[in-house]
Amino acid sequence: MKIKLFVSLFVVLFCLSSCKKEVEKAVKVDPTKELFKVSLHLLIQKNDTLHLYYGQDMAEDYTEEHSIWLPVEGKEIAQKVIFLLPEAVLPVKLRIDFGVNRKNEEIVLNTVAFDYFDKNFVANDSTIFNYFRPDESTTSIDYTTRTLKRKDPNSVKGASLYPHDEAVKTVLEQLIK
Repeated sequence: MKIKLFVSLFVVLFCLSSCKKEVEKAVKVDPTKELFKVSLHLLIQKNDTLHLYYGQDMAEDYTEEHSIWLPVEGKEIAQKVIFLLPEAVLPVKLRIDFGVNRKNEEIVLNTVAFDYFDKNFVANDSTIFNYFRPDESTTSIDYTTRTLKRKDPNSVKGASLYPHDEAVKTVLEQLIK
């Protein structure tokens, strides 16, 4: 009887420890992997809010309904900020507005990256401006340092980058395929 009890207890403990190992072996899935991401690596020294507009059709205008506001903490070193587009949104054009805080006199943009599943695209250094152009009414740029400034320091509207439509559309379509 004692042997049966011992064997039963051993089998139960073995099963419980086996289950625990199976749970530990489970692969963690990144729930954001299926979302389209736009990442900016930039230096922004004062707290601000960035604004990304996206379009799923080249003919549509940029609207608040198709945009994302992202609060960003100002830092003395460059940082990465990530916009996660809503589920099932696959853009063909993007516009980036660099904040409303007038105290941010300049922002240095190091890279713009797009990620979708396991595919990614990175525009860095001088190649950023092969894909994006400034809103000339509000933005001045030092292309060698990638420094963006608002033209009118008293304006609420900060620096903005619009896409070179065909260049951005081509890259985005390649990622989505």
